[in-house]
Amino acid sequence: MQRRRNPTTWAETIVASRPTEPEVATETMAKLYSAFADMKAGGSDGETFDRLASAVNVGMIRAEEIDPVCVQPMLAARDALIHADEIMGRHRRYGFDGPGLQAMAAGLEVYEEILRNSTPNQMAEAARESRRRMQRQVAQEGREG
Repeated sequence: MQRRRNPTTWAETIVASRPTEPEVATETMAKLYSAFADMKAGGSDGETFDRLASAVNVGMIRAEEIDPVCVQPMLAARDALIHADEIMGRHRRYGFDGPGLQAMAAGLEVYEEILRNSTPNQMAEAARESRRRMQRQVAQEGREG
């Protein structure tokens, strides 16, 4: 039996190839800035950490595709999150030092520009690549461990 094609597939493809809708970007960034505020306040919610880490990882992939100048702030934000996770391990609360606060704020600014100027297709592909890289890292650690 032949599968019928969705007659709106072309429309969905076109929509996904446009820049991210401003309302979607604003809502996404509100959630990320809220997560950052929670962590700055010493929150201990792992989902908050994961939300920021996912955004930073996806942002890093997109930054690599855009220009090396965009990569450095994303790397610094990643390092700030790693340090915040180390603080969690010692104090059971997330936290940032001064440079980590600045790095995370700058990373979120870069991520916001990337999100607002990328298509949903580009962001989805970056998310898929981020998952592939994490899977490779876990497999590599398993071979070494």
